[in-house]
This record gives sequence, structure tokens and C-alpha cells, in this order.
Amino acid sequence: MFREDDPAKNTTLKMIRAGLALRASRYTLRLPLLILNPYSSEYIGPWHRNIAEKYGLLVVDASWRRLDPSKFRGLRGVHVKLPPLIPGNPINYGKTCILSSIEAVAASLFILGFKNEYEKLLGLYKWMRTFNDLNIKLLESYSKTRTPGELVEIIKTFWEVENPCYVFKENT
Repeated sequence: MFREDDPAKNTTLKMIRAGLALRASRYTLRLPLLILNPYSSEYIGPWHRNIAEKYGLLVVDASWRRLDPSKFRGLRGVHVKLPPLIPGNPINYGKTCILSSIEAVAASLFILGFKNEYEKLLGLYKWMRTFNDLNIKLLESYSKTRTPGELVEIIKTFWEVENPCYVFKENT
């Protein structure tokens, strides 16, 4: 947690307060976690479920305005990025790939096959239902893939471009 956002609007803190997430400790940061990293070259897919189940899923809580690859240095584990999705949150609504922490965690859980946990996160904010409505077809497609290549093909089919999240290279 980099504490760069307004604590009243911080979705990670809300997940923690609701008992649906834990703050990473020095111990957990030594585990080979599944780490959500928008700068990764590898997409998250159902084949990563066993890592998340055994060690956990880590989201780095930082402002998109200040996000850069250095915030992920030293984190041990498998770094993965989410396939393109549309945010439903009021701050970045409709800005492809600029998800809040709760949206990123929820999407990851859905793709990994943790649908009950996904549903619990949807209940924390009204706009999470909007996120679901905007992305449910994408999430279902992404969650049914069996290989990274198949996932890339699904992305190309839906988005008709090689990399709809190019924005990360420009450092939003």
C-alpha cells in the first residue's frame, strides 16, 4: 500500500475492512505470490489458479497517476496482467484497463474460477454491478481459456487490436 489515494475512496482498504482481503506482511511478500502487474508481459489465466490458491493474489495499491514499474521491483512471485476490461468505477469509468484495485482483484478471481469470492466483492460498491455488466461476457470468455495463446486470440477477437492497454507504456 503506497497510500497515494484518498483513504475514503480506497477500494483496497474497503476490501480489508470487509474481511475480504489482508494487508501484505513481510512474510507474505516472501511467498511466490500471483502479483497483478500491468507492466507484465504475461496475462493472468485459469492456469494460474493453483498459485493463487496456494500462495495468494497480490494487488499493489497505488495511484494510476504515479504508477511505474519500480513499484513492482523486488516482489517475488509470478507477475501477471489482466486482459483488457472496462472500469465501472466513477473515477475512471470507461477508460479501458484503468481499473480500481477492487475491480482488478474481482476480475482476477473470476478469471481464476473463484466465482463466489467475485460475487462478494460485487456487493461492496454499487458501481461494482456496473463493472460486472460492462465486463461479464469478457470475463466469461477469459475464464474459459486453456492456454495463453488462446487468451490472446480472445483478446484480439473482442478488441480488434493487438494491445488495447497500450496506455501503460505511456505511463498514465
